[in-house]
Amino acid sequence: MSKAKVALIGCNFVGMSLGLAIKQALEHVEVIGHDKDREAVRQAESVRAIDRSDWNLPRTCEGAAAIFICAEHDELETTLRAIADDLTPSTLVVAVGVRSVAALEMAQKLLAKDVPFFSTALVYHPDRVSDGSALPAPESIRDAIWAIAPSAGASTAMVDALFALASQLGARPMFIDPLERDGMALAVEVMPAVLSRILMLAVSDDAGWRERMWMAGASFGQAVHSVRRAAALADALCAQPKVAVHWLNQVMRQCIALRDAIAQGDSRAITAIFSQAEARHQEWLSNWRKGRTEDHIPIERDHGGLLKLLLGERLAGRLSGNKTR
Repeated sequence: MSKAKVALIGCNFVGMSLGLAIKQALEHVEVIGHDKDREAVRQAESVRAIDRSDWNLPRTCEGAAAIFICAEHDELETTLRAIADDLTPSTLVVAVGVRSVAALEMAQKLLAKDVPFFSTALVYHPDRVSDGSALPAPESIRDAIWAIAPSAGASTAMVDALFALASQLGARPMFIDPLERDGMALAVEVMPAVLSRILMLAVSDDAGWRERMWMAGASFGQAVHSVRRAAALADALCAQPKVAVHWLNQVMRQCIALRDAIAQGDSRAITAIFSQAEARHQEWLSNWRKGRTEDHIPIERDHGGLLKLLLGERLAGRLSGNKTR
C-alpha cells in the first residue's frame, strides 16, 4: 500500500507534537516537514516527528492529502499564497494556533471556494505538557482539546475527516465560534505573556533595580520569560482592542482588591483572595482530568477517500460506523 503524504509546515512545538502523534497513530503515512528555520527542522528530524524535510514550500505540499500549517500567524498569508494554486477540494488544509477570524478571512480571500480550510487550535491537557519550550512526546496531544472552525468551503465529508483524524490522534475535537475562540485565546494565551512583560517593566523601572538586580535569579526569570515577540504581542492586542482592554481591566480589578487589602493590613482578605485563586485553579485541573462529556458526533459513511487514505480502510470503516469493514 502506498503511503499517504502529510505536509507539516512549521516545526515548532505544535508541529512536532502533531508529527509525532500522526506517525504513532497512522501506519501508511509519510510526514514531510518544512520550516524556514533549519535548526527547527533538524530538531524535528532528531525526535522523528517528520520522516524527511523539504526546503521548497510548494513541493512540500504537492500531492499531500493533508497540510497542517503550524507557522506563526504573520506567516500564514505567505504560506497560503505559495500553495493556493495546487490545492484541491480533496486536500485537507488545517491551520493550527492562529487567530481564527483573521485566518478564515484570509483563506476566503486567497483560496478557491471549494478548498476545505480549517482554522484550529490545539489546547493541550495541563498534565501532558508542563512547559511549552520542552520537546513534545507522542502522547502530548492525548486528551487535548482540538478547537475547530471550518471555512465555508469545507464539506461535511471533510469536516468528518478532520474530526475522525483528530480523534484517532487522541485529541478531543470540538466546534468553536471563531470570535469566542479568539477572545478567550487572548486571555489565556496572550495575557500571561503580556503580564510577564509588564512585571519586568514594573520591577526594572524601580530606582533600586540597578543595584539590586542580582537578587533576581532563576525564579524571577521563569516568571517573566516569554517566547512571544514584542511585535506579535502588539499585533494580537491591537487585533482585538476591546477584548484586550476587557481582560486588562479584569487583571487591574484583582490587583486593586489585593492592593487595598494589603494597605489595610487585612490578612484575612489577602488570604481569601489567594485561597479563591487556588480553589479555582484546582477546579480547572479537576475538570480537565474528568474530561469533556459531549456526545460523539457521528461520522458520515459517505466520506470519500480521504479517511481511507489517511487511516486505512478498516479504521475508516469503523469510525464511520460501518462494522463490516
